[in-house]
Amino acid sequence: MSVAPKETGKSSPAATVSIEEIQRCFPALARTYLGHPVAYFDGPGGTQVPRAVVEVMNDYLYHHNANTHWAYPTSAETDVIIDSARSVLADFLNAGPTEIVLGANMTTLTFHLARALGGDCRRDDEILVTELDHHANITRAAE
Repeated sequence: MSVAPKETGKSSPAATVSIEEIQRCFPALARTYLGHPVAYFDGPGGTQVPRAVVEVMNDYLYHHNANTHWAYPTSAETDVIIDSARSVLADFLNAGPTEIVLGANMTTLTFHLARALGGDCRRDDEILVTELDHHANITRAAE
């Protein structure tokens, strides 16, 4: 079986990619349990990533890892990488780069958002979430 990537106004037509080729991009999909292939799609913190993501992260950690906004090369490189990521995500989401917030992880971001919005909540207000929502939506952050 093969899939053809969706064309967008900003991209050139891509070649058809086989399911097998896509699976090779995700090393975790080669895992077996009791002789059966498995994949664990257990949310943002545990969903498998393609090999290319791990390689880029590896390169960053080995060669560019630094605190932001300082006057030394790896810091400047980190700033450029973050700005680039914001621009790419903004383009993808039809937003502006200043509307993109990056953080340590979704749990931390959700706790920060809840604290920011919580100031407007009153005693009898209700917030509805589903069992499919992120676990941080129903868990209290450490006080």
